[in-house]
Amino acid sequence: MGEFFGSIYTALFEGLFGINLADYLWGVTSQDGANLYIGIGLWMFGVSLLVAVLFYYIINHPRLNTWWGWGIFMIINAAVNFCLGIWWTLSDLWAGDMEVYDKETRQMVTFVTEGDCLSFGIANAILSLFAFFIISMAIKWKSTNVSQAPFNK
Repeated sequence: MGEFFGSIYTALFEGLFGINLADYLWGVTSQDGANLYIGIGLWMFGVSLLVAVLFYYIINHPRLNTWWGWGIFMIINAAVNFCLGIWWTLSDLWAGDMEVYDKETRQMVTFVTEGDCLSFGIANAILSLFAFFIISMAIKWKSTNVSQAPFNK
């Protein structure tokens, strides 16, 4: 599963958040060698699923059966996933987990910036938009009041 999410993030957005952060998330330069894409990807998908279920089945208000009602929840989903992506990477950066030193020269060989973490948050938000759309199309049919959103005229 980590390979799946890692492939999507790096294929679409590696140029946005950089190779150094991508290597860290793959586990290439992390201290424990763990693939972090699986955790981030599952949280992104889980939040998107939760927001979609909240919209279609829990709130399920007829007034929201429009493109803009659906869009509000899509933006909320993206904002939460943006914050999640930034928090996940910045917490490791601030903890010093992303610093890698050459054993011979004792020089730092990889450098991840806060801007890279911000860019990763943007990438996570964009992917969450796609996830929310796909989940919406899959689960909307059984909703009693908003099953036509976002395509209601």
